[in-house]
Amino acid sequence: MNQESVGEHKSQILVVDDDARNVKLLGDLLSAMGYEVAKAF
Repeated sequence: MNQESVGEHKSQILVVDDDARNVKLLGDLLSAMGYEVAKAF
């Protein structure tokens, strides 16, 4: 692994809620901030 590939890795976040609207809202916000988002509801 070289220095260039290290800085390109996105942090991953799992968003879980029983309300799909909350999951979508948080997922969209976090994606816009550059995170890789997995969603579950």
